[in-house]
Amino acid sequence: MKTFTEYLTESQKRYDFKIKIAGEMTTEQETALKTSLERFVTNSFKKSGKTPIQELPLDFPTAKNLEVNIYEVSLNYPATQHELTEFIAQALKKHTSHVVVRRPGEPSEEYQTPAPERKGALLDDPNYKEAPNAKFEDFYGDKYNTGFVKELNDILKLQRKERGEQRPTEGDAKFNTDSPAGTQSPIKATDYNPLRK
Repeated sequence: MKTFTEYLTESQKRYDFKIKIAGEMTTEQETALKTSLERFVTNSFKKSGKTPIQELPLDFPTAKNLEVNIYEVSLNYPATQHELTEFIAQALKKHTSHVVVRRPGEPSEEYQTPAPERKGALLDDPNYKEAPNAKFEDFYGDKYNTGFVKELNDILKLQRKERGEQRPTEGDAKFNTDSPAGTQSPIKATDYNPLRK
């Protein structure tokens, strides 16, 4: 049977955070960050990466031309993101706009995770396994074109109806030859010569 301390250690909750600091971090600042987080009983502390110098670093809209140092921290003591941001900024003597604390499951963190590497080009696959349920006749072909033209005609009819325009009814086509004025050629009229009498 387990002892009370074993149950207590198993039930301990850990609070994971991703800390991003804009600007250069010296080794003294890193040790100051690590020791300052001991207040929250640090379970793990590791530097997960450093971005190259960017003109506008992600997550730092006011910073320009800075690198971003990223740390992954697991704490045993609960803390809020705002509290950690203020605490870290004070410990490192940086402005709070240069410190961002996020939780690993946040949507802003999910879209930043790199996509898995793909071998080869997408267009090399003739079966398009990336989109297995795609119905290609919904996007091109005679059926699609017919439906598209019908939809455009319906929209045009609705627009004419809203403007109050009436489309003439379709009947027999009338041409210039239906009237007696259009029976003679216009070229024949230019054959007139005044010298001829």
